[in-house]
Amino acid sequence: MSDHEFDREMAEALQNAEAAEVVCVILPIINQCLVYDSRSALDDPPRITVSAPLGSGERRLRHVNKARPQMERARELAVLPWSGSINAFSNSKIWGMLQDRMLSSGYQNAERQCNDALDELHQWERRSMVSMIRGQGPFHTIWSRTS
Repeated sequence: MSDHEFDREMAEALQNAEAAEVVCVILPIINQCLVYDSRSALDDPPRITVSAPLGSGERRLRHVNKARPQMERARELAVLPWSGSINAFSNSKIWGMLQDRMLSSGYQNAERQCNDALDELHQWERRSMVSMIRGQGPFHTIWSRTS
């Protein structure tokens, strides 16, 4: 795929995500997802949270709807992959779009929710790096220490 094609497809994915009720950013390096649910009511603002992957878009929508049964059922889901670092993600157009959507909702705690979600992603990345260095979880060391 050429750079031009990638840029066009990314622009199209972002456009779809800007309009979707629910956006799920898959972060396979840390085995987590950033989930934005734009639905809101007077006492129930939009949400941005970190969650384990669920395996499919259908499962993600069921999970989002189950978490907020008082809301009208979400039917639109945009899924965006991110394979880079969390620092790079925090400077990306994807994060900028999600942050803008949260902040433009006008709810009091929108900025704090964004900061908390980003902090949690950084913590997951740090734990993942430590596991990688130690050869724990899905990671294995190439050389083992001899005593």
